[in-house]
Amino acid sequence: METKKGQIDISTLLLQTITSICVSDIEGIKQISPRLLTKVYSLLQQEQRQSVIIQLDKEGMVTLDVFIAVAYDTSIPDACLRLQKHIKHEIEVMTGYKVKAIRVYVGGVYRN
Repeated sequence: METKKGQIDISTLLLQTITSICVSDIEGIKQISPRLLTKVYSLLQQEQRQSVIIQLDKEGMVTLDVFIAVAYDTSIPDACLRLQKHIKHEIEVMTGYKVKAIRVYVGGVYRN
């Protein structure tokens, strides 16, 4: 699928928004910035910082890296699986893109 740069930027912003909403829908998790990229992220403007990294290939397949923290009393595997299913469903229904992979990185634990 041949796309223009503007279309990819809009698609990326839409996918970030959908993913952020999905994270807020799941109890016991919240989004965080990727720890490995903290120094790079500190150089970016505030609106460019994100807790989701999105790769969109030419066939319209989406791969997402989502960075979260999990509440102390929450099962990490269960929360991650629920999040992956929820994000996959919402992106495929709302955008028509097919989700190739959703990699969830747990960067911390927090108390409610």
